[in-house]
Amino acid sequence: IEYYAERGHRNFAVVTPGRTILEKTVANFTAGHPKSLVGGMEVEPLLVTGENFATVDHAEPERVRLYVFTVQSLTKPSGKQGKRTHSFHESLGDAFYSTLQGFDDLVLFADEHHVYYGPAFSDAVRDLRPHALVGLTATPHKKTPDEQLIYRYPLAAAIADRLVKIPVLVGRKDDRGGETQTKLQDGIRLLEAKRAAMEKWCTLADRQPVNPILLVIAQTIEGAEEIAALVKGERFFEGRYADSVLTVHSKAPDDALAALEHVEDPESPVRIIVSVGMLKEGWDVKNVYAICSLRPLLSDVLTEQTLGRGLRLPWGEYTGVPLLDTLEVLAHDRYEALLKKTSAINEEFVDYRTRLVVRRDAEGNETAHVETTPVDVEIVIGERDGAVGIAEQDAREGEAAEELQQLNEELRPRDDLPALEIPRLRMTKVQLKFSLADITELDAFEALGRRLASEPEDDLRRMELGARIVTGSDGLRRTELVTTTGDRIVSQAEAIPLEDARARLLDALLGAEIVPPHASEASAARHIVDAFLRGLGDGAERVLSAYLDRAAASLVGAVTAEHRRFVGRPEYDEVIETSVFAPVRVARAKRSENRSGAFERSVGYEGWTRSMYVQVWFDSSTERTLATILDDADDIRYWVRLNTGDLPILWQGDGREYNPDFIALDSAGTHWLVESKMDKELESSDVKGKENAALRWANHVSAKTGVAWRYLLVGETDIATARGSWSALRGS
Repeated sequence: IEYYAERGHRNFAVVTPGRTILEKTVANFTAGHPKSLVGGMEVEPLLVTGENFATVDHAEPERVRLYVFTVQSLTKPSGKQGKRTHSFHESLGDAFYSTLQGFDDLVLFADEHHVYYGPAFSDAVRDLRPHALVGLTATPHKKTPDEQLIYRYPLAAAIADRLVKIPVLVGRKDDRGGETQTKLQDGIRLLEAKRAAMEKWCTLADRQPVNPILLVIAQTIEGAEEIAALVKGERFFEGRYADSVLTVHSKAPDDALAALEHVEDPESPVRIIVSVGMLKEGWDVKNVYAICSLRPLLSDVLTEQTLGRGLRLPWGEYTGVPLLDTLEVLAHDRYEALLKKTSAINEEFVDYRTRLVVRRDAEGNETAHVETTPVDVEIVIGERDGAVGIAEQDAREGEAAEELQQLNEELRPRDDLPALEIPRLRMTKVQLKFSLADITELDAFEALGRRLASEPEDDLRRMELGARIVTGSDGLRRTELVTTTGDRIVSQAEAIPLEDARARLLDALLGAEIVPPHASEASAARHIVDAFLRGLGDGAERVLSAYLDRAAASLVGAVTAEHRRFVGRPEYDEVIETSVFAPVRVARAKRSENRSGAFERSVGYEGWTRSMYVQVWFDSSTERTLATILDDADDIRYWVRLNTGDLPILWQGDGREYNPDFIALDSAGTHWLVESKMDKELESSDVKGKENAALRWANHVSAKTGVAWRYLLVGETDIATARGSWSALRGS
């Protein structure tokens, strides 16, 4: 929506296959709703539904509108169905369907696109004749041509990127895995361990707990009712779950379907859901922690539709507690059978990422290409670190008990080290607003053009930055600054027409990171580019033909300099308190003193000399190496690896915060904030912005408290070339 709105489109529509997804979509675009997306959007579309389309004001041509309807309501009239949208409405001067057909800029999103291949639904969608039709689905219809799949992000990629829970396939060593009651009891024991771990972790991490749920997938309605009766009986965990079962199937009462929509509510009593087959599309809760499928085929369990019901992360990120970052999948197969099927299981998680990229051929024409990249996740036995696991039931329960015991082991700062006092600044958010229209003085851009026109060889050949327009994997066009060198500049054989060069300068300027993605920016951008061209004068075509990329970089740089005058940085006021740093942390179940071996995120590393905590974990091997340098340095008194929220520094006027990696206190009494990054990240605008915010924070704190604070940003190469020396790293 933002991409097309930036390019002047004002009419968008989402078509859904039913009421459930429609209500979910309406919630997504309703400001203030818990699942609203509007707060993070650059545009706030006017929401139009079947409830208000006849009364909403359609007279504002510049207002972005989002129409949300079920496909059934758009089909041609057949009795009452579709009649309302195809009937004349006085406020519109036409039928609603005809009004949508009349929009030449309509961008249509078909949610759950695979259901629209029936003739009636297909006609209802395609007869709208949209500017663009974008289908969204996790399971493309088999009739979908391969060339129409322009972006694909498979489950394997989400697991590898740590964006979802890690599935663990659990089987029994004995033959009781096929017994319904045994499987249910196995699932409940694991669920109860997860609940206990969650309560402990949420208390320590100050997070809101959720109610973990066991999802049972039955084969028939009769089977589902039998399971519900079993679970409600006194012999099943002494009747503890008698009032906690929800049965959902085609004959279930309406109140059961209503209860299904509210299982995430803290007051919901539901702990076990028994369903027949697939739950309806659009049901996407985050608190399913175990799935028990009574279907005998393992391939049925491993479908994305089944696994997807339990993969969402309750808090949006990993907790670091494996028991809370995994989804238990209780298989019908015995453990030994699962081991024999490892290759087949692995095939279920081998997939391809797909994206459409735009390239320019030798003649300068843009062509579209589909890129596919294989992606998979490792299938491991027992111990896991970001890989799909296969586990034996008793062993898995033992792991759960061990992890739960570890949660009772609280980590506190060592009492043989001096207390670390951290000052807290009052940081004031500054409203972040900027538009090219704020730039009213254009003399600087005209002067830039004159300077470049007078000595292009000197100014442009020696400049090391160029600008090019790139299309990211998300489809958005951005201006990317690239490094070039003077001795590689060759004048182009053919001149670039001035209008073409002007258009490319506009693209570069509108794609700049600091320019809001709004169509309204185009007018102001044209004024700036025209001022620049006036400065170039009669030599504009000659200079731009030879040095267009560098000229664009100069222009973007000049606008960025103007941007700094308008965008306020966070204000740092007085130090409001100085507090002793002493958060309580939870020990990791898996621990190691091998700080130079294979790196694992889930491991708590021990054996430190100067760490404030006896156990430390990291996000990367680079961080672990940096910690080792600090720990081995004679002039470091102690150090601490910070967690998110330990020392938040406001780095953007819109309230975004930055959390450094380490604090280290040296023998001279200087407190160092230390951050490590991959080399390729060091020049990114975000990293530079955070670095600047941390430097400002350190300067303010040092001035206001009299205690020295400094900031150090290092890359992988810095750490490698320091060869274990803190003094060498500090001087890098």
